[in-house]
Amino acid sequence: MEVPILKIPFDCDDVRIIGEELSRMLLSGSLAMGDKSRLFEEKFADFVGSRWALGCQSGTQALELIARGLNLSGYSVIVPGLTFMATAMAFIAAGAKIAVADVDPELFQLAPNEAARMTRADTRAIVLVHLGGFISPKWRDLKTLAQEHCAYLIEDSAHAHGAIDNGAKAGTLGTAAAFSFYPTKVLTTAEGGMVTTDDPELHRKMLILRQHGQENPGSNIHEHFGLNFRPSEIHALLGLRQMEKADWILNQRRQAAEVYDQLLVNSPLTRLLPPENQKPAYYKYITLLPDKVSRSHLKERLKKEFQVSLAGEVYTIPLNKQPFLRNNPHVLGTPLTPLPQSEKAAESQICLPIWPGLTKEAQEYVVDCVLKCLN
Repeated sequence: MEVPILKIPFDCDDVRIIGEELSRMLLSGSLAMGDKSRLFEEKFADFVGSRWALGCQSGTQALELIARGLNLSGYSVIVPGLTFMATAMAFIAAGAKIAVADVDPELFQLAPNEAARMTRADTRAIVLVHLGGFISPKWRDLKTLAQEHCAYLIEDSAHAHGAIDNGAKAGTLGTAAAFSFYPTKVLTTAEGGMVTTDDPELHRKMLILRQHGQENPGSNIHEHFGLNFRPSEIHALLGLRQMEKADWILNQRRQAAEVYDQLLVNSPLTRLLPPENQKPAYYKYITLLPDKVSRSHLKERLKKEFQVSLAGEVYTIPLNKQPFLRNNPHVLGTPLTPLPQSEKAAESQICLPIWPGLTKEAQEYVVDCVLKCLN
């Protein structure tokens, strides 16, 4: 059996409908920020439960739009050590300085005590990254910490489309949230991003920022600094098809996670189990290897001998060890320090394949092959 890293959830019906709509779109000449983009924003806001959703070209742009809209330039922003580099880069691009804090050992989410240790007089934002599609059960503590320092809680929800913690949905927990629609994500538009917020002033500012600083789009009058963050109609078309099956996609991922949970009971792999009353999005199914096991050797054997491809980790290099941050201290709000939990997670995790349509038979094969290699 061959088990790929992922299969993107577009089927023959999607291909037919998208093809027909794309033909009409190309003939109409409306290719950027038109009716499809507006409808996608409306449907995504309804899906998340936010007042507004605002589309752009990537999840990184979504974070940068938030940072620029909140005027974070010159201020310190706390980010977790275990995240993709784009989380930090987006705020740096907007002129903010980065303070990197360690994560908790349970779900590898930003630890409130570590975030508190990194706060300074100029701290204006705390970034909660929903790693792997899990929501930190301590997010309310982080929100309280942000409020105590007159700072914003910002969600990097790139992994967390549809994740819910005790009725609270990813994308509605703080001042604003950024989503990514890269091909590997829970919902995909090939490329693309979205900001969700309930803040009317922030929404107004971001509308201006994404259209070259024009208060009246198309006027050719630029009252503010702004860049091109506009979404495309083609990507929005893909997004609308994904919204039609979003619930099915999430159910498929959650059912697959339950199968892995059962298969890995009493195994050498350490599972990451969600807190009670949480429904993760399961962008990744993360497990921890036993001590002294070579991840690279394991992945090589699985691919070569069993045709099993493991998904990419989240992530193999924590931010405190990223060369760009180490070599450019001027972008830091506080000096880099060792991050024991982030470093341990980065070194020892593997992510098992998880995607809509993955069969229980394939999951049993994956687990059997992993255990054979470990033994």
